Amino acid sequence: MKILGLISGGKDSFYNLMQCVANGHKVVALGNLHPPPQDMKDELDSYMYQTVGHDVIHMYKDCLDLPLYRQEIKGKPIEQGSDYVVTSMDETEDLYKLLEKAKTAHPDLEAVSVGAILSNYQRIRVENVCARLGLVTLAYLWQRDQEELLNEMAQAGVNAILIKIAAIGLKKQHLGQSIGDMYPHLCRMNQQYDLHICGEGGEYETVTLDCPLFKRRIIVDESEIVIHSDDHFAQVAYLRFKKLHLEDKSDDEMDPNWKADMNVDPVWRADSLLTPIEDIVNSKLPPKDDSKEITPNGSTAHGTTEAIEHDCTQVRYQPKFSTHQSNIVCAVGMTTAFESPSMGTRRHLSIAEETTICLQNVQAKLDQMGLSWSEVVFMQVFVSNMGDFGVVNGAYKEFFGINPPPRACVGANLPSDIRIQVNCTAIRKEVSSPNPRKTLHVQGISYWAPANIGPYSQATEQAYHAYIAGQIGMIPCTLDLPEPLSLAKETAWSLRNLTQIASVCQMDIVNRTAMCIIYVKDPEAFTAVLSAWDHIATKASSGGGCLSLSIRTTINPAPVLAICMPSLPKGAQVEWQAMLHNGKVYADKVLGQKESTDQDGYETDDDDIYQLEKRALQPTTLSYVHEYPSSPDSTVKLEPQWEERTQSWFLSPLLTALSVVCIHKNSILAPLFSSLSLSKESAGERDAMTEDVSIDMLAMMVSAMDRVLDCHLSPASGPGIEGGWANVVGVTLYYHELLIRQPDTLASKLDALLSKLGTSNSDAAHSPDLSENFSSQSKSNIAVTLVPVQAIANDGVLALTLHAVGTMPTIPGLLQS
Repeated sequence: MKILGLISGGKDSFYNLMQCVANGHKVVALGNLHPPPQDMKDELDSYMYQTVGHDVIHMYKDCLDLPLYRQEIKGKPIEQGSDYVVTSMDETEDLYKLLEKAKTAHPDLEAVSVGAILSNYQRIRVENVCARLGLVTLAYLWQRDQEELLNEMAQAGVNAILIKIAAIGLKKQHLGQSIGDMYPHLCRMNQQYDLHICGEGGEYETVTLDCPLFKRRIIVDESEIVIHSDDHFAQVAYLRFKKLHLEDKSDDEMDPNWKADMNVDPVWRADSLLTPIEDIVNSKLPPKDDSKEITPNGSTAHGTTEAIEHDCTQVRYQPKFSTHQSNIVCAVGMTTAFESPSMGTRRHLSIAEETTICLQNVQAKLDQMGLSWSEVVFMQVFVSNMGDFGVVNGAYKEFFGINPPPRACVGANLPSDIRIQVNCTAIRKEVSSPNPRKTLHVQGISYWAPANIGPYSQATEQAYHAYIAGQIGMIPCTLDLPEPLSLAKETAWSLRNLTQIASVCQMDIVNRTAMCIIYVKDPEAFTAVLSAWDHIATKASSGGGCLSLSIRTTINPAPVLAICMPSLPKGAQVEWQAMLHNGKVYADKVLGQKESTDQDGYETDDDDIYQLEKRALQPTTLSYVHEYPSSPDSTVKLEPQWEERTQSWFLSPLLTALSVVCIHKNSILAPLFSSLSLSKESAGERDAMTEDVSIDMLAMMVSAMDRVLDCHLSPASGPGIEGGWANVVGVTLYYHELLIRQPDTLASKLDALLSKLGTSNSDAAHSPDLSENFSSQSKSNIAVTLVPVQAIANDGVLALTLHAVGTMPTIPGLLQS
């Protein structure tokens, strides 16, 4: 790509420019923002730009033999929020003017080099401006380890000197010293005073005199030290240059091989966790079958981008329960374009039109609950043809502002020519105590984690949970999948990307995953990817509490569901969708009637008050085994037919649960659920039998979920699900599309089961046969989604996920319970 280097004169902007060149990009221009000359100031009170040393900037055009575009900083830091919206007279708009001027002069300009390391404030504003101008942000230093990075800069030949100091441990005698000379001292100051080694806390600023990109170096002939604040602990001083000149570099000094020595594969903390994953996956894969065809674009057999004639009178899947509304969490269940009677019975739709109408239907349901798109924290998007990905994104993005919610987008063989299906979860914006909602929406290309390849954010944090967008095995700096195609490499990269995002959110993927869904394209990958996840999960500590149940119960890691889908974005082989808890426990501090009723709660992590978390964390594993009815011939021993296994994970305020039904290999039902072994003549008989069996399975799964809710009932002042099914936000049923030939019947049965669920749990409800035992009181406040899948791990036939919202406990209740 042809790029503009946004430079401040400091070490970061030039080293990032070197990274851009090492990654194959071509620098065509430089850009800089400077203080107004009439102000006669060396430094402005800017949140965005380094202006100290601005009198050196004009020399860089000759150092690199490139055009330099400069823009006066006229604005002020008016919009200081965590998100930026276009604001008149804000200093961010000066950057827009600069880049607009440069793009007019260079119409083929594609990207901007930015030396951001930690500042979300700067990154968000640069990305906002670049997005408005159709430019890509290249930020290869983003989230790098500062100790490693500064040493790397010095070793790469960046001769940058300190031009300003403003931190304890830095004195005026350090001004003018190079980053190489200062490196040991900065590391010591980091250990003693937590000083940012690269100066990301404003501890110091630098100016670059030479680097391998330069054809000429800057020589300082005369300078003076200006004391801005002579504080005894943290002196503030800067260097003012009085005389400078350029010096040509000889051919011997111009190293033609410097790019080969650049570190374009930096080390991350996540690497130590994930290094063995390639070996683990390869060891679990079956022998390679070269005859199996791999479809690189990930499109399905029946997908098409052309307009399709839809018969809306025959469209299936109109669940009785479509939304959940509460004062904390709300949800919209499976939604398609074909729900509005106003569409008529027949209509030709392009995929773009279908996407627009589908999201309009979602928006209408949000409107009915008093919600906006900005309160949506996660979306699942299922498309029948992944080849439509670009068109779907084009229509999809029109519904969102600057921070679209995270999502998982996968291919599914949707019924009745439906080409897109959407469901979503929202958390009301007023639910901000003690922390407001945060969104991680990094659009720049870096080594850290992939930029978004669609209109979605990497993560949203609210109500102590982070919802992370589906992660595939893209290499962050190229946004390409590893070549040649390799499940092992994709698994390692996708888990690395997931871990990197969790780390920035300060979430612990090892110990704090509340739910994980793994999408794969080939069922033969199940064992391998689950082994990779087990490698991570086994690193979790064994601490935490567990309720004592009447049936088999063990402390278990997060509920994990592995399912096979026909296609994933970019033809990927694996995608990870995760919800994490931040490890905090929030509890009301109400200790007695004398205390103020509006007193805020108390927030702690598990290092502060272990007993709080021990009582609040309730991981459980439940298991039912279905026994076949006794044979009249008592000498015949019949094997169990199927097993239902349920996992749950609760740390206030959200409960997640997963139930999976698996057919036993020796079951007399096994041949019925092996579609490849049946002739066409016996398919009808199979369908009739499996329909009855699948309904029994579904009843057992709902019963198991009822038991989970019962186990998590809120004690007095303690954490839990106070209202049972009344507080269930949503359920998603994943069914094996080849084995469940009549999903409408399954959907109707699920509706019927949910209709019989009351607002309180009864002992009778614990029976797997729910048809007569549940309360007749109807509860319709559940968002239901049905998803066809090609296979479920461990010989699964059905999988049911459940999310419920619990109570905020009191500290006395936690400590006493």
